[in-house]
Amino acid sequence: MSEPVVPQRFLDLAAAVRAPKELSAGGLRARFGDPAEVRLAVGQVWRARWEETSLLVLVLAITDREVNAVPVTIDPPGEDAASLVVDGTRTAFGVESTVWAGLAGPVPLRVLDRVVDLWEPDLVAWAAETADGGAPSVPAGARQGTVPASVFDPSEEVRAELEDDLDALRAAPGLPEAKGTEKVVSLGALLNGLPDLPVLGAALGVPQPEVMRILRGSVPLKPGQVEAVASATGLSVDAVAKTVRPLPAALVAAAEHPRWRETWIRRAKRLGVSEEEARLSGGYGTLALAARETGGAEPDWEGRLRQFLRGEDLAGSDA
Repeated sequence: MSEPVVPQRFLDLAAAVRAPKELSAGGLRARFGDPAEVRLAVGQVWRARWEETSLLVLVLAITDREVNAVPVTIDPPGEDAASLVVDGTRTAFGVESTVWAGLAGPVPLRVLDRVVDLWEPDLVAWAAETADGGAPSVPAGARQGTVPASVFDPSEEVRAELEDDLDALRAAPGLPEAKGTEKVVSLGALLNGLPDLPVLGAALGVPQPEVMRILRGSVPLKPGQVEAVASATGLSVDAVAKTVRPLPAALVAAAEHPRWRETWIRRAKRLGVSEEEARLSGGYGTLALAARETGGAEPDWEGRLRQFLRGEDLAGSDA
């Protein structure tokens, strides 16, 4: 049986008031369609997740690489003066939800995992205006939060945990993005033939053909390999890190869109690597595919990404 898309404690709470079918995997697909085709929109509530951190966020605005969002909590209860407590009749959760407008800020697209609800414009407008320092009228079916009674109030602990969770989500590693026209020196050129291939291969734990591709810059150094190369060669970590060719900004924006989140997670499981590594190698695989097929023209990165992953799926099915 697959794991619920929304944490089980939310479903248990919702079951006390209304049937949680809207929050099941099937219910979410019926409401929002295939996760691979989802379109981000203001007013959506998403589950944001990275490693052990999971948080619900309400989307207030969208850019290429991140959303401006506010955290939403259901359990445990908590509130402060800059929050809005929304009645369960206005959401899919069926129980009171707290919108922490005082904690509004950027959340990377790469950590958005699944859209779970869509809220009406008056709730979104209240959160956005309050986050900007305004004092809007409280929407129907909601009430403004109250100031915690003391620093020992449970709401203070909830807020502190939310701040920690937001910091963890924002620290989730992203793809290296090209900035301007700065040229990158390949690792091979930086080493100028030293050390020999067997030494470098042993340090990286990869066969010689893979070492050659790394030296040419056709595949990136994986997380942890930068330090291994620095240790084996005597170069600084910073110098080695600068040999990693960054990806075009448009490719990064495409690869980090939440529509690909499930794909990267499946790829990581298939390859036995972390999600970060699966996305990183997939980004460079897409870059290499585009270089072979388009020459100097600017590729359709979304299309190239789909083509690369489709080819991988076909290869995996034949294995």
